[in-house]
Amino acid sequence: MSDQIAASAPQLSTSFTDSIVQMLAYNVNLSGAAIIAAMFGILFLFYRIQKLDKLDFADLITKDGRGVSLTKVLQLIGGITSTWIMIKLTLNGGLTEALFGLYLTYVGAIEGYSKFVAAKYNYNETSVKDAAKAASKEAE
Repeated sequence: MSDQIAASAPQLSTSFTDSIVQMLAYNVNLSGAAIIAAMFGILFLFYRIQKLDKLDFADLITKDGRGVSLTKVLQLIGGITSTWIMIKLTLNGGLTEALFGLYLTYVGAIEGYSKFVAAKYNYNETSVKDAAKAASKEAE
Protein backbone atom coordinates (compact mmCIF):
# COMPACT_ATOMS: atom_id res chain seq x y z
CA MET A 1 0.00 0.00 0.00
CA SER A 2 2.75 2.47 0.89
CA ASP A 3 4.51 1.59 -2.38
CA GLN A 4 1.41 2.69 -4.31
CA ILE A 5 1.26 5.99 -2.45
CA ALA A 6 4.96 6.64 -3.06
CA ALA A 7 4.58 5.81 -6.75
CA SER A 8 1.67 8.23 -7.19
CA ALA A 9 3.41 11.15 -5.44
CA PRO A 10 5.05 13.80 -7.65
CA GLN A 11 8.69 13.07 -8.28
CA LEU A 12 11.13 15.87 -7.50
CA SER A 13 14.62 15.71 -8.91
CA THR A 14 17.61 16.88 -6.90
CA SER A 15 19.03 19.15 -9.61
CA PHE A 16 17.49 22.62 -9.95
CA THR A 17 18.06 22.71 -13.69
CA ASP A 18 16.14 19.46 -14.15
CA SER A 19 13.51 20.06 -11.50
CA ILE A 20 10.08 19.24 -12.84
CA VAL A 21 7.07 19.26 -10.58
CA GLN A 22 3.70 17.82 -11.45
CA MET A 23 0.95 20.27 -10.53
CA LEU A 24 -2.70 19.90 -11.54
CA ALA A 25 -1.82 17.19 -14.08
CA TYR A 26 0.81 19.42 -15.74
CA ASN A 27 4.56 19.07 -15.59
CA VAL A 28 6.13 22.38 -14.54
CA ASN A 29 9.84 23.03 -15.07
CA LEU A 30 10.86 25.12 -12.06
CA SER A 31 13.94 26.64 -13.68
CA GLY A 32 11.93 27.68 -16.74
CA ALA A 33 9.21 29.17 -14.53
CA ALA A 34 11.86 31.06 -12.53
CA ILE A 35 13.40 32.49 -15.71
CA ILE A 36 10.00 33.60 -17.00
CA ALA A 37 9.17 35.20 -13.63
CA ALA A 38 12.54 37.00 -13.63
CA MET A 39 11.94 38.33 -17.16
CA PHE A 40 8.52 39.68 -16.19
CA GLY A 41 10.09 41.21 -13.08
CA ILE A 42 12.76 42.96 -15.13
CA LEU A 43 10.19 44.26 -17.63
CA PHE A 44 8.04 45.55 -14.76
CA LEU A 45 11.11 47.23 -13.25
CA PHE A 46 11.88 48.94 -16.58
CA TYR A 47 8.26 50.08 -16.82
CA ARG A 48 8.40 51.57 -13.32
CA ILE A 49 11.69 53.35 -14.02
CA GLN A 50 10.29 54.86 -17.22
CA LYS A 51 7.12 56.02 -15.44
CA LEU A 52 9.05 57.70 -12.60
CA ASP A 53 10.80 60.05 -15.07
CA LYS A 54 14.18 59.22 -13.55
CA LEU A 55 15.49 57.66 -16.75
CA ASP A 56 14.32 57.71 -20.33
CA PHE A 57 15.33 54.62 -22.27
CA ALA A 58 15.14 56.59 -25.53
CA ASP A 59 18.37 58.29 -24.40
CA LEU A 60 20.15 54.98 -25.01
CA ILE A 61 19.86 55.44 -28.78
CA THR A 62 19.45 59.19 -29.40
CA LYS A 63 22.28 61.69 -29.77
CA ASP A 64 20.58 65.00 -29.06
CA GLY A 65 17.18 63.90 -27.86
CA ARG A 66 15.78 64.05 -31.38
CA GLY A 67 17.75 61.93 -33.84
CA VAL A 68 18.98 58.38 -33.59
CA SER A 69 22.70 58.07 -32.91
CA LEU A 70 24.35 55.43 -35.10
CA THR A 71 27.26 55.23 -32.66
CA LYS A 72 24.99 54.53 -29.69
CA VAL A 73 22.98 51.94 -31.59
CA LEU A 74 26.13 50.13 -32.71
CA GLN A 75 27.57 50.28 -29.19
CA LEU A 76 24.34 48.84 -27.78
CA ILE A 77 24.27 46.03 -30.36
CA GLY A 78 27.98 45.30 -29.85
CA GLY A 79 27.61 45.27 -26.07
CA ILE A 80 24.63 42.92 -26.13
CA THR A 81 26.27 40.62 -28.67
CA SER A 82 29.61 40.42 -26.87
CA THR A 83 27.93 39.84 -23.52
CA TRP A 84 25.85 37.02 -25.04
CA ILE A 85 29.03 35.48 -26.49
CA MET A 86 30.76 35.67 -23.11
CA ILE A 87 27.81 33.98 -21.39
CA LYS A 88 27.75 31.19 -24.00
CA LEU A 89 31.51 30.67 -23.68
CA THR A 90 31.22 30.52 -19.90
CA LEU A 91 28.40 27.99 -20.00
CA ASN A 92 30.27 25.82 -22.54
CA GLY A 93 33.54 25.98 -20.58
CA GLY A 94 35.38 27.75 -23.40
CA LEU A 95 36.08 31.04 -21.63
CA THR A 96 39.80 31.80 -21.32
CA GLU A 97 41.61 34.61 -19.55
CA ALA A 98 42.57 36.16 -22.90
CA LEU A 99 38.97 36.25 -24.16
CA PHE A 100 37.74 37.70 -20.88
CA GLY A 101 40.49 40.34 -21.02
CA LEU A 102 39.48 41.25 -24.59
CA TYR A 103 35.86 41.57 -23.48
CA LEU A 104 36.76 43.87 -20.59
CA THR A 105 38.98 45.92 -22.91
CA TYR A 106 36.11 46.27 -25.39
CA VAL A 107 33.66 47.36 -22.70
CA GLY A 108 36.14 49.90 -21.31
CA ALA A 109 37.01 51.17 -24.78
CA ILE A 110 33.37 51.99 -25.52
CA GLU A 111 33.19 54.34 -22.55
CA GLY A 112 36.67 55.73 -23.17
CA TYR A 113 35.94 56.48 -26.81
CA SER A 114 32.65 58.19 -25.92
CA LYS A 115 34.41 60.40 -23.37
CA PHE A 116 37.20 61.18 -25.85
CA VAL A 117 34.77 62.27 -28.57
CA ALA A 118 32.72 64.32 -26.10
CA ALA A 119 35.85 66.12 -24.86
CA LYS A 120 37.37 66.66 -28.32
CA TYR A 121 34.26 68.15 -29.90
CA ASN A 122 32.89 69.78 -26.72
CA TYR A 123 29.75 67.68 -27.04
CA ASN A 124 27.10 67.74 -24.35
CA GLU A 125 24.37 65.16 -24.54
CA THR A 126 20.78 66.25 -24.25
CA SER A 127 18.12 63.91 -22.99
CA VAL A 128 14.89 63.38 -24.88
CA LYS A 129 12.90 65.36 -22.31
CA ASP A 130 15.39 68.26 -22.21
CA ALA A 131 15.42 68.44 -26.02
CA ALA A 132 11.63 68.53 -26.09
CA LYS A 133 11.61 71.40 -23.57
CA ALA A 134 14.22 73.31 -25.58
CA ALA A 135 12.27 72.76 -28.80
CA SER A 136 9.06 74.05 -27.22
CA LYS A 137 10.90 77.16 -25.95
CA GLU A 138 12.34 77.79 -29.42
CA ALA A 139 8.89 77.44 -30.96
CA GLU A 140 7.48 80.17 -28.71
